[in-house]
Amino acid sequence: ALNVVTTIAAPVLDEHEGMDAAALREHEEVTKVKNVAVLELGRHQMDTWYFSPLPKELLRDGGVIDVLYVDEFTLEFFTRKEELRRYQRRTFGADGRGGRRHPPGNEIYRCGNLSMFEVDGLEERLYCQNLCYIAKLFLDH
Repeated sequence: ALNVVTTIAAPVLDEHEGMDAAALREHEEVTKVKNVAVLELGRHQMDTWYFSPLPKELLRDGGVIDVLYVDEFTLEFFTRKEELRRYQRRTFGADGRGGRRHPPGNEIYRCGNLSMFEVDGLEERLYCQNLCYIAKLFLDH
């Protein structure tokens, strides 16, 4: 028996399907300006490159965030440093010893002080959504 591999062309997906011209213009206008200037993750600050469709609750003041503070273990978002600190005190305790000090999921690789984790999106939906929002700040369409 002869095994034959057939390549089937992937369908072309239109990410703007169902949008009329006015809605498409509005979408392009909103997404051409980045909405977060700086991302602070732990002790690292990064200038962002692109727009990310963050939850509207974060975009109160004109839709632009100067600094988006992110808890490095849970990927929770905050627009004020004091909110992040309060969250961390509540989550990890005043002494910093309580709570989880690693991403959710299973550690699948370790080399020195570098670890990789496998995270199940069904179990850790918010963590994975926030990871995607962060990635979008650095990825063009």
